[in-house]
Amino acid sequence: MNVMIADDEMLERKAMKKFLEENFDNIKVIGEASNGREAIELAEQLQPDFIVMDIKMPGINGVEAIKQIRKKQTNIKFIMVSAYDSFAYAKEAMKEGVKEYILKPARKEETLQAIVRVCEEINNEKAASDQQKESLYLAKENFLLKILQYDVSGELLKQQKQLYPEMKSGFFFVADIEESQDGIRLLELLHQHSPFPYTTVHYGNHYVTLFIYPKEQPKLDALVLAKKIIAASSSGITIGIGYPYSNVRQLPKSYQEALQTLRALKKDNRTLYSLPFVKKEESLEEYEELFIYLYQGSFPSAWPMAELLLSKMEQPELYIRIRERLVREALPIDDLSIPQTQTEWKEFIQTLCLKALDYHHSKNPIEKAKKYIDLHYREPITLEQVAEHVKLSPTYFTKLFRESAQMTFIDYLTETRLAQAKQLLSENTYSLKEISYMIGYKDPNYFSRVFKRNYQMSPKQFKKQRFGD
Repeated sequence: MNVMIADDEMLERKAMKKFLEENFDNIKVIGEASNGREAIELAEQLQPDFIVMDIKMPGINGVEAIKQIRKKQTNIKFIMVSAYDSFAYAKEAMKEGVKEYILKPARKEETLQAIVRVCEEINNEKAASDQQKESLYLAKENFLLKILQYDVSGELLKQQKQLYPEMKSGFFFVADIEESQDGIRLLELLHQHSPFPYTTVHYGNHYVTLFIYPKEQPKLDALVLAKKIIAASSSGITIGIGYPYSNVRQLPKSYQEALQTLRALKKDNRTLYSLPFVKKEESLEEYEELFIYLYQGSFPSAWPMAELLLSKMEQPELYIRIRERLVREALPIDDLSIPQTQTEWKEFIQTLCLKALDYHHSKNPIEKAKKYIDLHYREPITLEQVAEHVKLSPTYFTKLFRESAQMTFIDYLTETRLAQAKQLLSENTYSLKEISYMIGYKDPNYFSRVFKRNYQMSPKQFKKQRFGD
């Protein structure tokens, strides 16, 4: 605990310093002031936890000094010291929130008790503040994970208004690192250089960061930030940047753009950071809607969207895009030729919908996904990885998984991992760190937070409940 002493009598300052250091192992005197003005300046410079302040000092007295300090540093506590039993001074000090008042010459026990009470108050406030920060961190982490799982429900909008009321737009960085120390360096550089709020998670094999920005179009700022990070890092960091979006529901697109850009950068092996290389004029949202309707086999919804896109672009381009996307999803379209007329396009879309229905009836991709998770939960698997395994787009896989399993992908993965964690804890053989790694969490602290969030007790408490002390 850092303490400052303000007293115009040097002998009094030295005596108080000696008293504090002899009686409190956790207290360090970091500064001494001989008058009120010096106390104000030192308080701003040193940021002590509390100040032992003499009332009677030349120039600015102790009470006035407290008023000035309070304007800038509301968390600093004070112990007033006076050789005069002045109720007027005490009353003024109490108005400023001062609770401890020592009358000189004070008995040792009285001084000890006053300091102990102030230390307890500071510790209690710090504990409450730490708990509040932890809760806020978990809420922001949960907000980010929902976006990564394409969970853009009304609840997400509500969370955004609570956590980021100033948000005008958001965008993603997805960073690839070569060595583990590069990840630590990346977090340090983000903290050092980011001019706006952000949240970072280690997701799969990448560090994924969501930035919250009070402007509509922070593209230039995003590039400047990436440039600073790359310039400050020795090497080993590559960053894909997603476009900014003002609508929270569109943030998964920014993540996808950042991820795709990162993959392109890794193939190119020359550039270390970039926004998506090409920004199409057509709406990505309209493409996504068309593909979702096609995957669902919903012709009444797919055809109007296809008509809308045909009015905005050349027919061969739309055909190529549909073909590329469906080939990626392993839907069989080899025997389909390029449509030439509107009637042929209508038949083409209808045939695709029928093929999608046949495909999904013949295979159960969600059961296949569950089996994959059950086999690979120890690895840093992501939604995109599992979606690719079952030959579905991340967006459609998210929707299908929720409808089929009655829970989100991340909830199922977490449930699988934690069930195994409980089993391993019950064996009383492995350390918490070992269990964390065995179930796919590389950060034991994060594992403990997830466990507590799901079971309302920490892994240690669970173990203690099973085996006692």
